[in-house]
Amino acid sequence: MGVIKCSQCGRIVPDTLEACPKCGSPIVVAAPNEANISADATKTPQHTPTEEVKPKHSSTKRTVVLLISAIFAVALIAGGAFIIIGGSNSDADTEAHGYAPWGDLSAYYNLDAIVEEEDFSHFNTYELTHDRLALTREHVAEGEYSAVVLGTGVWVRSYPQLKNRTKRCQVQTGDNLLVTRSAGYSDGSYWSYASVLTGRRAGKEGYISNDYIIEQDKFDVLQRYIFSGGSNMNVVTPAKYLNAIATVLVKLNVHKRFPNLQVSILDTAVMGQNMIVTYKVHDLNVVKNSTLLVFVQFFGNNNDYIVLGVVPGTSVNHIAQNVNGSYDIYYVKQNIIQ
Repeated sequence: MGVIKCSQCGRIVPDTLEACPKCGSPIVVAAPNEANISADATKTPQHTPTEEVKPKHSSTKRTVVLLISAIFAVALIAGGAFIIIGGSNSDADTEAHGYAPWGDLSAYYNLDAIVEEEDFSHFNTYELTHDRLALTREHVAEGEYSAVVLGTGVWVRSYPQLKNRTKRCQVQTGDNLLVTRSAGYSDGSYWSYASVLTGRRAGKEGYISNDYIIEQDKFDVLQRYIFSGGSNMNVVTPAKYLNAIATVLVKLNVHKRFPNLQVSILDTAVMGQNMIVTYKVHDLNVVKNSTLLVFVQFFGNNNDYIVLGVVPGTSVNHIAQNVNGSYDIYYVKQNIIQ
């Protein structure tokens, strides 16, 4: 049971009555929704949190914040684009001058010394190698190590001298050696004492000129990339030429990467008593920086050498000798496909 207000006199009466006991007016009971509305109308309105009146400046503040965010987002996108574009140019420059996918030779050569022209590039050998490690023929001074004979008609001798009376027996390219000690420098060459492990002279031992001894890892490189075909060099090529390019290939880590290489002598130039040989090393499996030029100076009075430069390029143009002993080398630069 509930109560209701009389519509005529305003008296509160039970809603079960048919007429108001005071004024006799009929009692009209409203529908449930209408009764709720009438009852709610007598109460003080209460605003829910979502209906709280916002300060008049909130809309303006929200607009300003959105505008600032939009400006920041545009600036961020533009800055990112600048970094990407700048990075792409930098990468292109690096690829144009770098050794990728070749081993890093920055310890030996300063590529910043290369001068780029429209149709060719050039460098001075002193500037290219200044403050860098010298890449030269290395002489093992002590300790045992595995080696291989490199050369034709190589003699094992009873004494480290180039005399007929010191000849003991001949060994051939590919015969394995165990070098037991260094015998120093004598008669225009460095010497080692070694035991012959394979070949017709297996079991023999004696002195062998270092000019005809190469370390096992270098010989393996020659076997894979020179002697297996596809090169204008072979087992009868002078040992110093083979030794030099093997040294460079090992520095390029080809014995670990196993690329598909084509290696050849590209050019020889007589410079006084010395000889500069240009090698071409082409990786057939890559597009960018696929070809390197290797410039090696050989000395006229021995089998020593120094690698003057290893640079991305396709052919040698001109080599000029300077009064200070350095060389200016001009070559066709590597074509970079973007």
